Amino acid sequence: MPANLERLTARMDALGLDAVVATTYENVYYLTGVASVALEVFPHSGQFLAVVTRDRPERLRLVTSRCDADQALDILPALDSAIGYGTFHRETGEGVRFTEEEAALRRIAVDGPAPDTALDGLVRTLRDAGLAGARIAVDEEGVPHGFLQALAEAAPGADITAGAAVLRWTRKVKTPEEIRRLEAVAALTERGIEAVTAIARPGVTEQDLVREFERTVVMGGARPKFTLVKFGRDGVAGQRAPRDRPLCRGDSLWLDVGCVLDGYWSDIARLYSLGEPSERLALCHAAMVAGEERALAEARPGMAGKELFELVVEAVRAAGVPHYRRHHVGHGIGVEIYDPVLITPDNDDLLEDGTVVNFETPYYEFGLGAVQVEDPFVVTADGNRLLTTLERRLTVIG
Repeated sequence: MPANLERLTARMDALGLDAVVATTYENVYYLTGVASVALEVFPHSGQFLAVVTRDRPERLRLVTSRCDADQALDILPALDSAIGYGTFHRETGEGVRFTEEEAALRRIAVDGPAPDTALDGLVRTLRDAGLAGARIAVDEEGVPHGFLQALAEAAPGADITAGAAVLRWTRKVKTPEEIRRLEAVAALTERGIEAVTAIARPGVTEQDLVREFERTVVMGGARPKFTLVKFGRDGVAGQRAPRDRPLCRGDSLWLDVGCVLDGYWSDIARLYSLGEPSERLALCHAAMVAGEERALAEARPGMAGKELFELVVEAVRAAGVPHYRRHHVGHGIGVEIYDPVLITPDNDDLLEDGTVVNFETPYYEFGLGAVQVEDPFVVTADGNRLLTTLERRLTVIG
């Protein structure tokens, strides 16, 4: 699993926690490596819980529906227990000799305890783990309204508290494996951008370029999440659905694209020009790059998000866009597209050694379009490392 268990257990020690329960798709993946089908297909009602205990953080306890219990097989060596709740039928043919994995699935999803709900399964799991009177943080963002209160009533000896912030704080500092995955998904995203620019010529449409990007990243094993492609002044409304509007000589080509590979996000933006750009476009783009360069050069462990925000906005203004305004100029990235730290004018959260910042300096102007550059970099005490290699200057294509 990619999780930073050392950091998580240190946080649990600081808060006096005996267990943490992950409930969202992203946090469950972070702890288990399982891309839960239930949480993906039924994001508002599906439940798949992963329990980490302070005494044995490397040995997980799962609570899953009997339908989704087969996903427990993907992490069997790291499981301390698994309970399947609800009803789902798996029959056994006459004379069947079970494989080791089939036998494990049968123990969880056929012969094992069958509580009615995820809440019932969690109560039983906590009791079996000796946590009936423990302090437990439950990720409140992936459970129905009232779940924490109902859990407290069903386990009256336990001290139940909200846990989303515990997991979000943990995820702020990336492990080497997480950085490897972020670098891999960034590289694949860059290949998608290069595939787009390779076919960009007069007459090609936004729809054509969206398909080319998505085809490329899917072939590389990723799942496209957003593919924003706009030409010229249309970039000011960049989140509109792609159209069959043709690219024309003199247009700018703006891309803000992202996908997920092995559970980790990319979010990269580039600007191109079909033929020589206007002076205004070139000046604005150079200012956006200047802002990103300032962030890459000066971000450091211990710096607050708002400090970095001020430095970057100042750099953009000094480089030729004196009226530049933004609500944020970047965010952490990992199993969520917006991990800590947020680079906003009022965020006191601190960068740390190993935080990955997805930095951006977007600018939108009616009559001009979208001007943007965006890249991830790792913050370290020894200097920051960019995770992308694609040219960031305004490139002329065609």
